[in-house]
Amino acid sequence: MSFSTQRIGRATALIVATGFLLRAAGDGTLAVTVVSPSGAAVAGATLTLTSPTQIGGARVAVTDAAGRARFPRLSPGQFRVAIAADGFQTQVLTRVEVAVDQTSAVNARLVAVGGATVEVVAVGAARVDVTTVTQGTQIDTVQLESLPVGRTQLQALSLAPGVLTLGGNPNQGNNPGLAVGLNRDNLGGNGARNNTYLIDGMDVTSPEAGVGRTNLAPELIQVQDVKTGAITAEYTARAGLFSNATTKVGGNEFSGGLTYLTQPTAFVGSTQAGNTDAGKKQVSDLTLWSLGPILKDKLWYVLSYQKRAEDTTVAMANSATLTPGEQRKGINYDGYSLFAKLTWQASKADTFDFTFNNNPYEYNNLSDPAILTRRGLKTTQGGSRWLAHWAHQWDNVFLDLRVDRHKEENTNAPLSSADGPQNTIKASVPLPPLQAQLGNNGTLDARLYQKDRVRGDLTWLLQAAGSHTLKAGFEIGSDQLTQTIGVGQGVSYESFLLGTNTWGSATLPASQAKSFKPRVLNTINNSATLRSAFTTAGYTPTGAGGLFVSSDLNSYMWNQANPAGGFYEYRLNQVAVASSTPKMLVSGFYVQDQWQIGRFSFNPGVRLDKYTYKADNGQELFATGYNAAPRVGLTYDVLGDGKAKLYAYWGRYIDPIKLDMVRFTGSLTSSVRTEDIYMLGQWVLGNTRGGTKTVDAVFADSFKLPKTDEFRLGYSMEFKGIYTFDVTWTHRRDYDIVEDWDPTLYTDPNSLEQEARGLYSMGSTPYGSLSAAQKHVVDAFRGLALPFSAFAGGGFTGQQNVARVAASQLNFVLANLPGGERVYNSWDFTLTRREANHWGGFASFTKVDAKGNSFSSGNADYQGDLAQYDPRLPYTNGHLDGSVDWLFKSYAYYRFDLGLLVGATLNAHSGFHYSTSDLVGTRILESAPALAEFDSARLGSKMSPRFYQLDLRVQYGRNLTKQVRGEVFLDIFNFTDRQRPTVLSEGTNVRNGAIASVADQPYQYQLPRTFQLGVRLKF
Repeated sequence: MSFSTQRIGRATALIVATGFLLRAAGDGTLAVTVVSPSGAAVAGATLTLTSPTQIGGARVAVTDAAGRARFPRLSPGQFRVAIAADGFQTQVLTRVEVAVDQTSAVNARLVAVGGATVEVVAVGAARVDVTTVTQGTQIDTVQLESLPVGRTQLQALSLAPGVLTLGGNPNQGNNPGLAVGLNRDNLGGNGARNNTYLIDGMDVTSPEAGVGRTNLAPELIQVQDVKTGAITAEYTARAGLFSNATTKVGGNEFSGGLTYLTQPTAFVGSTQAGNTDAGKKQVSDLTLWSLGPILKDKLWYVLSYQKRAEDTTVAMANSATLTPGEQRKGINYDGYSLFAKLTWQASKADTFDFTFNNNPYEYNNLSDPAILTRRGLKTTQGGSRWLAHWAHQWDNVFLDLRVDRHKEENTNAPLSSADGPQNTIKASVPLPPLQAQLGNNGTLDARLYQKDRVRGDLTWLLQAAGSHTLKAGFEIGSDQLTQTIGVGQGVSYESFLLGTNTWGSATLPASQAKSFKPRVLNTINNSATLRSAFTTAGYTPTGAGGLFVSSDLNSYMWNQANPAGGFYEYRLNQVAVASSTPKMLVSGFYVQDQWQIGRFSFNPGVRLDKYTYKADNGQELFATGYNAAPRVGLTYDVLGDGKAKLYAYWGRYIDPIKLDMVRFTGSLTSSVRTEDIYMLGQWVLGNTRGGTKTVDAVFADSFKLPKTDEFRLGYSMEFKGIYTFDVTWTHRRDYDIVEDWDPTLYTDPNSLEQEARGLYSMGSTPYGSLSAAQKHVVDAFRGLALPFSAFAGGGFTGQQNVARVAASQLNFVLANLPGGERVYNSWDFTLTRREANHWGGFASFTKVDAKGNSFSSGNADYQGDLAQYDPRLPYTNGHLDGSVDWLFKSYAYYRFDLGLLVGATLNAHSGFHYSTSDLVGTRILESAPALAEFDSARLGSKMSPRFYQLDLRVQYGRNLTKQVRGEVFLDIFNFTDRQRPTVLSEGTNVRNGAIASVADQPYQYQLPRTFQLGVRLKF
């Protein structure tokens, strides 16, 4: 195709006629309506668009009969629009703002001819996009440079309405989540494993943990687009929050600068008496950046270098984790980041860009005062990313092709080996950490993540029974994880404090011996030697065929002393070291339309994505087929002027299981570790992890990927030219939740009954002699039994897989949780004031009702291993742990005439729901209730304290020369020095190392008031 002026003119006219947004990653659209002094449409007006952010020079469009013109595919930023028409004065609109993935609309009323050019400073383009249902927030340079915000994209998310930062201080940088969404997993930390993080459209989400893995210096970010729902079909989009950071592209003028931040320990306030001391953090952050032309309007560059170091000195007088007089320094972050980007406008029809960045760094856990010094762990992390993108335009068709790779290492190793192997002491009473945690850290883990993608998008503009923007695209690629797992010093132990603990005792501490009982019974029953040994030791098997059942070994006592401390109970033993590289193959495509008829915009679309999971030897574990994710939205321009809309949306998100679950299933050539329980003077096998073997876990034939359905109703309006008000009601439901299952337990009602009897100390009392409450519990547990067919998979019937597990030939079956779901309802109210008359800001309030019975997010948990945690039991239902009842946040900034700026942020929430829980392995799981509370929905029945925090920024800037501006700013975090508890301990000893190791006591507090000084030079 040739690209003559006439052809491009016709394409522009068609774009004007359709009135639709053409979306590429990080782009936006500007719509301009031109009218006469009387309000009549002005056709044939010539609009010339220019901007420092738009490569390729000025762009020209001509208004149609309705006086409208559109400029698609604009880099976000501020634009200048010159409007010329016969019989009218030339008018220039300046400071016209264009946002990512939005259509920004402005109106121009021309003045009759007879004077000079009229220049109008646009207050800003309309912020209500009446063509889309997608709800989100644009965090731009103005906010990042005017407010007390941390210097990562994760910390910047604290500015977005409806986004919840767990753990207190929003500037600590932990992984946030949607207030209406999963915010906690059974590991007891911050869940949010279903977020999507993009940089320039490239997915930089960890394929294993589901968290953001890459951060760029804020000076590189043009805008960070945060979507909280109603996401269209062109995005794969998991069910959590969606963040896409669009980087700057360069410009025709050279610009750049230097930012330096410092926070010496003297800038950190003292911890209040009785609180867990968070230590004294020291920060140093230097960023250099430059951008500009290599060839004007043809070839632009962006370069950046950031060197950041953070460490924390811990020296607590009342520490339960430091020895008396000890002072130590922990590394929070020590590393650098490089970034480079080239953008080439090869022709009017072709644009190429290439981006590369890397960010190696290291840190350790000694900054955490809850960690013992001898349990120190060092982490080395970081890697590289590159993205190549080509965009091409025909008359009314647009093509985007992109190829990218995200590669990152993550290695954890003990800091010391002087104190011997890790040995954790278990007791039924709280133990001080110095007594409970003996030996050095036993973690030894090296991982290499690699994510490769090829994506193509085609956009077609046409007129047919209305105006359409049809989009279709494909995506193929793979996620893989190479992991080498070891055990520090070859073995780690869990030992009992006392030598009097018996297997069937109601006071048996939460321990591996307790959770591994069914598996150890299988090992004993499948070994004639072990059965004989236990019979000789005085234990009588009462099961069919001379096999032992759980109650037969209830009197077994662990009383053999461990020379490393305590009494032998459990060990994790390193047998062999090897690497494993399971992977997930991705292929999919989407089709969507944006169809406008009058004031209505209809947005139907569907994604079809297929996931194939492969073991590290290339063997296919499971292929899902194409999963359909339909999404449809409808908007109505209420007044017909683009300033108010009603909208509705329904959509489905598919959440592919993480690579940790794939690794769990498909590590066939990995390191070999055994989990053993010490009995009768020997280690009895409880589980074998890794090794060169056949697949030790299979996908059930009935397996389905987890899904979230979302329904949303909303209303948005703009008023007084500077305010936008939004109200949204959202209903979400997570279902088809995935877990790993022990089929020998769940296909045997007798085994389920034995677990109930052990849990409630019923012993072998005949069923007829049980109380009514005890019978009710037994009946409920027996009713959890599943048919053999539920565990058919891997080419075997359900009966065969049960037999394979019983014979230690198979460990688990991956299947969905019957009855498992999470349901969220929320109201969001947001008022935004764009900057005018020196100030801008926003305030939002979110009311949340989050209920359910599972925290699993594809992370190999216990809900399929122990019936105690089955979501079908009544007490496992309730308010989701980690959820809040309400969330409030706001910010504001004011610019004084003399260069002074004051900015502030306020974050507040109701406190988090949490449950009385036990520490089971590394998981924090809801405790079984008393018999009288068995039918009560007890999940999340407790609340942590309410939270609020005010942060301030004071900044002064002035022009040092015509080209150079200098700024000095002081951030004050926790301005009021409110050091209240933020989270409470869920149970006894569930938070290892916490000073308050008993239930319902604080183990984390708001950080003391902290100052941070910064200097910025810009040219």
